Amino acid sequence: MQSSSSSAQSLRPLIPLADYQRIFRVIHSVLHSVEADIPAASFFFSVTAAQILKKFYKRNAFPVAGAAFYLISQDGGGALSFGTLADDGHTVASNHDAFHAWVQCDGYAIDFMAPLFQELLVSAGHPLPVPRQMFQKDLQRMSESVQTLAQPGDFHLLPNLELTRELLQQFMAKKALTNLSQLCLEWFRKPPKAMPADLALQGADGEISRIQLQATRIDGVW
Repeated sequence: MQSSSSSAQSLRPLIPLADYQRIFRVIHSVLHSVEADIPAASFFFSVTAAQILKKFYKRNAFPVAGAAFYLISQDGGGALSFGTLADDGHTVASNHDAFHAWVQCDGYAIDFMAPLFQELLVSAGHPLPVPRQMFQKDLQRMSESVQTLAQPGDFHLLPNLELTRELLQQFMAKKALTNLSQLCLEWFRKPPKAMPADLALQGADGEISRIQLQATRIDGVW
């Protein structure tokens, strides 16, 4: 049985909300500046956020792709689902066309796309109001199956290591993606240091543009 102190520890996030928000804002702003398909960018978010956590927080963080299920509403059992669920309602799988990505770090799952859950639902044709909240959970608190998701914030993740490896190889082979990821690392400042409000970006033609920091506000936690 867990002691009360260890229980409290398991509820405490690895990184503060302010830091999570800043990591999210930097990645979101860089992707927004190049008009990226944000709903399809979960792997970019995860790779880049993991690099930031390694460099600035000295954390053992790495991106993971696979199937992911989040209960975002109890109305009608509203679950945000990434992956495939077999006809038996139990067998979960993922592939190149049906997956999500998150960061695993020191026993936690951290999803830096959680503030964009509403946009993900809109892109999938299921508009539903979803609060912009941080998702950072101790993996020991994960629901055992999709069927046991009960309260908003409950989650079930099934990593696909082969898919993760393939996506990472594809990511590292695309210079445009690695350059954008590096921009995020150059721009980021760990709180309480002040963040520059914008960042200069030189295009292929040598023209300089400036990326503005998107002030998307995160209002709570799952």
